[in-house]
Amino acid sequence: MPNLRRSIPSLSALATFEAAARLASFTLAAAELGVTQAAVSRQIKVLEDDLNAPLFVRAHRKVVLTPAGKALASTVTQSFAQMAEMIETIRRPNATDAVSVGATLAFSHFWILPRLSEFRALHPDIRLKLIAEDSTTDLRRDRLDVCIRYGKPPFPDANSIAHHPDQVFAVCSPALLQKLDIDRLHADITRMPLIASDNVNPAWLTWRSWAQAVGLGPALGKASDRSRLRFNHYTDTIEAALNGEGVALGWAALLANHMAQGRLVKLGPHVLTGEEAYHVLVPKGRTPSPSTQIFLDWLAKSFAMKP
Repeated sequence: MPNLRRSIPSLSALATFEAAARLASFTLAAAELGVTQAAVSRQIKVLEDDLNAPLFVRAHRKVVLTPAGKALASTVTQSFAQMAEMIETIRRPNATDAVSVGATLAFSHFWILPRLSEFRALHPDIRLKLIAEDSTTDLRRDRLDVCIRYGKPPFPDANSIAHHPDQVFAVCSPALLQKLDIDRLHADITRMPLIASDNVNPAWLTWRSWAQAVGLGPALGKASDRSRLRFNHYTDTIEAALNGEGVALGWAALLANHMAQGRLVKLGPHVLTGEEAYHVLVPKGRTPSPSTQIFLDWLAKSFAMKP
């Protein structure tokens, strides 16, 4: 076996490369790793210089793996996964009455928090730690017991034990409809003020991608590009919509309470139901603690219920 310290580049550089290759973006890799995009670029450049081979083709707003990059990414991803699974097998568990739960800020705010009092009333002795962030998480790396992730299996770091599909449609406040004197069933969204969201999560829909999926054409995408109000968190987007500032993309599972209370209403007939769903995930290679299993059972039951 060759001397590992001489033949294998820095683990930090390999971890940076793995994130950039998996996300196909230096920007998203930087957000996941908690560093700057420039730091990611430097690490990749050091790795390419060490290997004397280009690993990415730098294109406008995206990066594409070269053949050498694809080969290395496959090996590094598999090796990191095997190491993580073994570490989880060996690592001693934390306190059995504590459960760390990861979710996006929107899912935590709109779905978990309104239901939290119900779980705590049933299980007051279980300690919950909610970690809300929109960047991509890794259950094994981030030491999460449970994660709710929107996507499509299989997931490299986790197993799905329950899922909940969702629908996406345009929403606004009744006050905005009254102000503009518009019927919600026949509203022309392209002529209404749109509230846009700029998210780091690639799974999140934009007005342009939603319009294309439901067959509304490019006009709505162009209208969203001209939007005078943009947010980088979905919670702020919905708060603005509630205040009558414009039309937002509404996720049915997240906004069920607002819709039921009439604070938001659906516009027009267009609804997108994608192949992806919210998944309740547990990390691979780790057996849930009794407290985690209780929380998982509660989540699975809640997912199975209608909003």
